Amino acid sequence: MPSSDDHGLPGEAYTSGSVFDWERQKLWREGWVCVGRASLLPATGSQRAIDVGGAGVLLVNDSSGQPRAFLNSCRHRGHELVRSGCEVRRSTIWCAYHAWVYRLDGALRNAPGFDIDEADDLGLIPVRCADWGGWLFVNLSETAPDLQSTVGNLDEILAPYETSSLRTTAVRQYDVAANWKLIVENYLECYHCPSTHPELSRVQRTEGGEDFASTGLWLGGFLDLRNSALSMSLDGSGAAWDFPSLDEDRVRQVCYHALLPGLFVTAHHDYLVTHRLEPLGADRTRVTCEWLFPPELVSAGTDTTYALDFWDHTNAQDWAACESVQRGVSVPGYLPGPLAPDESGLRAFLRLLAEAYGSDMPLRVPTDVDEGARS
Repeated sequence: MPSSDDHGLPGEAYTSGSVFDWERQKLWREGWVCVGRASLLPATGSQRAIDVGGAGVLLVNDSSGQPRAFLNSCRHRGHELVRSGCEVRRSTIWCAYHAWVYRLDGALRNAPGFDIDEADDLGLIPVRCADWGGWLFVNLSETAPDLQSTVGNLDEILAPYETSSLRTTAVRQYDVAANWKLIVENYLECYHCPSTHPELSRVQRTEGGEDFASTGLWLGGFLDLRNSALSMSLDGSGAAWDFPSLDEDRVRQVCYHALLPGLFVTAHHDYLVTHRLEPLGADRTRVTCEWLFPPELVSAGTDTTYALDFWDHTNAQDWAACESVQRGVSVPGYLPGPLAPDESGLRAFLRLLAEAYGSDMPLRVPTDVDEGARS
């Protein structure tokens, strides 16, 4: 049994508005947050307005084809440059309020009634932005370590899947009535799988997996496919195709990776599925799920609905469970229970949170990497 102090978080961690506000500032605005695939900006001049931890950010594909990010605020009176949630394609960045115009690199180009020479310091305020593995990340802090420090050895772990070349075959968005941490906790353990996911449990083993040794701000591990299953699907069928660089062990593994605070990458021998979290409130989270397949299978016209149907069904089971937990931890007098031995990933996540809460700092890469774990 777990030790007496090996328990979950108190209910307030999932229900308090002040806790949520602190997390939004420290973990989401000061951490590296995935905002989607690089395909969000398909061409020069593509611009998309998004929300990151409650702050408006404008993503831009600049004249060199590189992604950039800026605060989504005109330097004149703060008007949004592009309405939140919308996308445009223009040769410049343009504010509709007073017609200030900026180049794609954020420099002020024209301000009606102003001498531009006197306004050289009025370029758009940049936000740190990086492309990693085909995903775009932004960071609103000027002092956070670079993205590579957060990623650590996840580069090596995911290298055989050639993530930059993968193509999106489906996207689903879910609004979940649960705190974002409950969704992370649920992802990091399969203790709930036999009772919550009967279909998953028929194609994937739910015990006997191992954790990965992480040198970054991510947690994860793997579980094996059952001998009767070709892939993760409702009936165990799938594409008879493997990523060429996978070794014979990895071909039979389903590998789970949670890059904190909010990107899950689940890797199979034939496809990847990702979950991207966007906290909306203490008890609300938007989850964007994306199915990624290798170009070889897409070009061959492979029917990929086996993956979509499986994870859409599994997602529904998870969201129902997380919403039920949210209601349970919201009951006055709720007391957290002990963690099970199989909940090692959850235990590590809660330890990182406890350190962040205690230090009033963002999540930090742990220094006590378990060298005995699988790398």
